[in-house]
Amino acid sequence: MWEARVKKALAVMIQHNLVKFEASERNNNIAEYSIIHHNVYCLLRYPKYLYMIKRIYGTSEEILLEILLNLGQASASNVIFQSANRLKEANDDSEFSDPSALHKSFLKLAQDNFIIRCPKLADNANIQKVPTLEVEEKEKFTVPHLEIGPIAKLLKENATQLGEHGDSEVIWRVNHERFDVELRNVILVNAAARRVDATAGELYHLILKLWRECSNPDSPTTNALSFNVIKDAVRKNEGSSPVLLEHFEQYLRVLYEDTSSLIIKVGDAGGGQFVLNYSTVFENLACATLDSIVLERFGSKALRLFRLTRIQKFMEQDQMQNIAMIPAKEAKMFTYKLLEHNFLQIKELKKGTSNFAPVKSFILFHVDLPQQVARTALEASYKGLFNAMVRQMHDLTDNKRLLDKHARLETLLETLRGEGLPEDELAYLSDSMTAAEKSLVSRIHSMNDHLTLGQTQADDTILILESYLKFSSMT
Repeated sequence: MWEARVKKALAVMIQHNLVKFEASERNNNIAEYSIIHHNVYCLLRYPKYLYMIKRIYGTSEEILLEILLNLGQASASNVIFQSANRLKEANDDSEFSDPSALHKSFLKLAQDNFIIRCPKLADNANIQKVPTLEVEEKEKFTVPHLEIGPIAKLLKENATQLGEHGDSEVIWRVNHERFDVELRNVILVNAAARRVDATAGELYHLILKLWRECSNPDSPTTNALSFNVIKDAVRKNEGSSPVLLEHFEQYLRVLYEDTSSLIIKVGDAGGGQFVLNYSTVFENLACATLDSIVLERFGSKALRLFRLTRIQKFMEQDQMQNIAMIPAKEAKMFTYKLLEHNFLQIKELKKGTSNFAPVKSFILFHVDLPQQVARTALEASYKGLFNAMVRQMHDLTDNKRLLDKHARLETLLETLRGEGLPEDELAYLSDSMTAAEKSLVSRIHSMNDHLTLGQTQADDTILILESYLKFSSMT
C-alpha cells in the first residue's frame, strides 16, 4: 500500500519537473531520485510567470502557459486542445473553437524560449534498467508539425480528451531559466527607472532586449553594443516615447556615467561600445539590499559602520569609530551586534618581534560579502518568506467560515444590485453581518495584502542575492 503511494507521489513530482532520477554510481540497475530545488521554489513564481506572459503577449499565451503549468509536462497538441476548451467555456464565441491561433501562440512561446522540450528516451535506453533521457540542442525549442484539423474536429464535437495524436512523444515543459532571466531583467529595468526616470527605464529595457539577442544570458558580461545599433533600435521601436527619441543621447550618457554600472562604456568605435557586467551590477544591487537590511534591523549608525568597513576592506575598531564619528561605546556595541549577526567578520593578524618578546595581535574587521553576508541574508529571506506564507495560511484557515460568509454575501448583494433592488433592502441584507465581523474581515484582508506584498518583496531580494552569488562565482 505504502509502496504504491510512494510510486504515485514520485510519478507526480517527476511529471511536474520537481524530481529527477539517474542511475546510481554504485549500481547502474538502481535509480536514485533527487529534488530539483530551484524548480520547487519556482512554484511560488507561477503567478509572476502568468502575469509576465500576459503583459508581453496576451490572453491566449497566458492560457497556454497556465495549462502547461497545471499539467507539468504535455505535448503541444494536448496543451492547445485543452487551452481551446478553456477558451470555449469562457467565451461562447465560435472562433475559439479554431485552434490555429493557439498554435501560433505556442510557436511564439517556443521561439522566445519560454517553453522547452523535455528529454526523450535515448537510443540505448531499452537495454538499461534505468533509462537515460536526452534531447539535442537544436531541437530544444523546435515545435514539430501539428495536425490542427483533427483538434478542431474534436473541439466541434465537444470532446473532453484528445486521445492519440501525431506529436504524443514530443513533450514540453516550462523553461524556468528563461523566466529567471526575464525576472532578472525586470529588476534591472526597475532599478534604472528608480535611478533616473521611467524614460530611462524604457531605454534600458530596449537595450536589454538587444543584449539578450546577441549574448549568452548566463555569461557574466554581455557582448558589446554600439551606439549606432542602439539608436537604430530606438528609432525602429514602435513603442518608443517622443521624449526618448528626442533626448536619446542624454539618457544613454546618464546611464553609463551613473555609479550603479547599469551600462559600462568599453570603447569608442561606432559612436561608443557598451556592455553590461552582471557581476558588477548585481553586486551593487546586493550591497544596496544589504544596506537596507542593516538599516532596518540595527539603525543608521550600524549602517554607517557596515558601509564604511565594506568600502575600506579591513579596519581596526578604533579606526572605525574615528572615521564614522560615532562615540566609542556605541561603535563597539553596533560593531559586535553586526559581528554577532554575521554582517561583519574578524581577521586576526599576529606580528612577532623576537623569540623572547610576546606576539602582538591586530584584530581587523571586514565584510565577507559573497561567502558570509549575502548567504546569511539569503537564508533570512527564505525564512521570512516561509513565515509570511505560514502566517497567511493560518489567518485564512482560522477565519475560513467568516470569509466564506462574507464572500457569499458580497456576491448576493452584487447580483441583487444588478437586478435593481432598492438600496434600503440591500442595506438590510448587508446588516446580516455584524459590525465586528465586518471589521475583522477588513483586518484579515488588509493583513493578507501586506503578507502577499511581503512575499513578493522577499522573492525579489532572493532573486537579487542568488543572481549576485551566481555571477560572483564565475569571476
